[in-house]
Formats: sequence, structure tokens, C-alpha cells
Amino acid sequence: MRIAISGTHFIGKSTLIEDFIKKHPNYRSEVEPYYKLQDQATVESSLEPCLDSFLVQLDYSINQINECADEQNIIFDRCPVDFLAYAMCELNQDSININDSEVSERFSDVKAALDNLDLIIFLPITKENSIEYTEEDLDYRKAVDIFLKKLYRDDICDIFPQYNHPEIIEISGDRAVRLRKLENCLAY
Repeated sequence: MRIAISGTHFIGKSTLIEDFIKKHPNYRSEVEPYYKLQDQATVESSLEPCLDSFLVQLDYSINQINECADEQNIIFDRCPVDFLAYAMCELNQDSININDSEVSERFSDVKAALDNLDLIIFLPITKENSIEYTEEDLDYRKAVDIFLKKLYRDDICDIFPQYNHPEIIEISGDRAVRLRKLENCLAY
């Protein structure tokens, strides 16, 4: 199964992946594009968000999933939907509609990449998902979550394949509950 864990920053994606890999060593994980690109010095090490950085990460995520299309038992930290949500936040700040931007040119590539996933686990912000973090811009984190919810729940950019749509499951709860819910998805 090819799985992607999706959600805003500081929601517990990497923690869920680490917990899952410990119990399922037959799976391998793919590191979040930001860190892969940072290692390659492609993305500035600054955590300051910008559209260009998110586009580079979006392209990397698309390629990452496509390159692993024939593999089984792989879990990705983030997927293209995440970077669309971050790009939407940046565009929203400038009052630009995503459909009127260079981001929309990538929608068909996103759709094709998502066709290579079996399952997307979305970790939305909920009271159950509340974790401690040191984030200065809580509003930005929440805005990304709102865009992720619009993308997953309403497919506002028409990015999900009509056929072979990856199953999208929202998971909340503490660490143990999340892991159990993810493991229950493997039974499908």
C-alpha cells in the first residue's frame, strides 16, 4: 500500500509515521520534501513561507510519488495536497485566486500523482489533535488547515482522480489512537 500522511505543520505527521514504521518495518518512509530539498540546498533553510518555496516542494512531492508508483509498502510524509494548501495561503494573502496563478498549471500533475496513492491520511486540527508546539503564527497554521479541509472535503481544485481515487481518511486522537486508526486502514 502507498500511503501519504497529510496535514498542517505541527500536527503530528512525522510522529505518526515513526510510530507506524516501528510496528511495520516492512514499510519504508519517504521524508518530507522540505527536508529532502533542504539537504540538497534547493530550498532556503528559512522557515519563512513563500510561494516559490512551496512550488518547488510541490514539484518535488509530485515527482517523489510518481517515482515510487510501482513500489508497495511506502509511507510519505506529506503529499502534493499539502503544498497546494500552503500555496493557497500565500496567494490568499495577496488576494489572488489559485485558478489565476501558476499553481493551477500543476493541477493535472497533482491529479496524476494522487492516482499513484492508495490512501491519504489527513490529520485535521481538532481539539483531539491538540499538541504542544512553539509556533509564532497560529493563524497561518489554522489557515493551512482550513485550505486542506476545503481541498479534501470539497475538492475545490478538482485534483482528485475520478477513478482510482485514493481513499482519504481523517484521523484524530492521541498518538496511540491515531496509530490504531491507521493500522485499521490496512485491513481494507
